[in-house]
Amino acid sequence: MKNYPEIEKLIPHRKPILCIDKVISVEDLVAKTQYKIEDSCLFFSNGSFSELGLLENAAQSSFVFLKFFFANSSENLWGEGKDSVGFISHINAMTVHFLPKEQDEIFTTTSTELVFESENLKICNVKAETKVNSKLAFTTEMKMILQTREL
Repeated sequence: MKNYPEIEKLIPHRKPILCIDKVISVEDLVAKTQYKIEDSCLFFSNGSFSELGLLENAAQSSFVFLKFFFANSSENLWGEGKDSVGFISHINAMTVHFLPKEQDEIFTTTSTELVFESENLKICNVKAETKVNSKLAFTTEMKMILQTREL
């Protein structure tokens, strides 16, 4: 198993909005991540990780892929000298089978396809599924946008 950097070095998100603990793998267009549900997370409510939390976890997992996709280029997607914003622009499909509970470990797999790229804009199609104890909890298909500009 490959050792990946700490998640804070890979994506710009921080607690309490951070919804990934570690990267399991990044191969080809697929990223796999893990997150243990904590009650301190912004998306934890009424004893469960919310639908919005599942969606945000999928989005953050796709950002992990983007970081590795552009790792060998001179382009820095976020960090010092950059003003970057990423967001979900369209949800094509979303199914919630059940909501994970506190202390559940969720495992998310995303497949990210870069469909448009310019100097300051990336548009991606993302398919994601999240499992708890090998049981499918959530699936989605969405379009994401990453905008960057120099400070």
